[in-house]
Amino acid sequence: MKKLLGLALFLCGFALIASANQPAGAARIGDSLVLEMKDQHDQTVAINEQTNLILFAAGKSTSALMSKTLEDLPPTILKDKKAIYVADISGMPGFITKMVAIPKMQKRPYTIAILRDEAQSKLFPQKDDAITVIKLKSGKVTEINFVTKQEEIIKALQ
Repeated sequence: MKKLLGLALFLCGFALIASANQPAGAARIGDSLVLEMKDQHDQTVAINEQTNLILFAAGKSTSALMSKTLEDLPPTILKDKKAIYVADISGMPGFITKMVAIPKMQKRPYTIAILRDEAQSKLFPQKDDAITVIKLKSGKVTEINFVTKQEEIIKALQ
């Protein structure tokens, strides 16, 4: 009986330690959001204290909407507004990523931060078929919105 109790306590302790290493969940207002990723050219992109805006696209339709919107804007709009476009490709098969998605992204005149890790993807609030717009000040989240229209993205970038 003592061995069984000891094993149960050990397993409970192990479970607590393991759960402490899991991501805390999606960012909320007031949270600090500092993260490094690679872009479509394998260059480091940092979300840091200087970042004012994050545009997060988690699916094919939202990525297409972002691309369509950014095509019609000056190629420096993201840099000028201290904004980062993050494309979540964590669910995409590796072959498609390597042979289709990345080469297509490399043709874009603007930077696309690429999220390949599903755990990092969970740091960003998400809604089906919506782009997540996160406003930051000094590295802290001040506002979170979900947009589905080109006009809304353009307004966020103003």
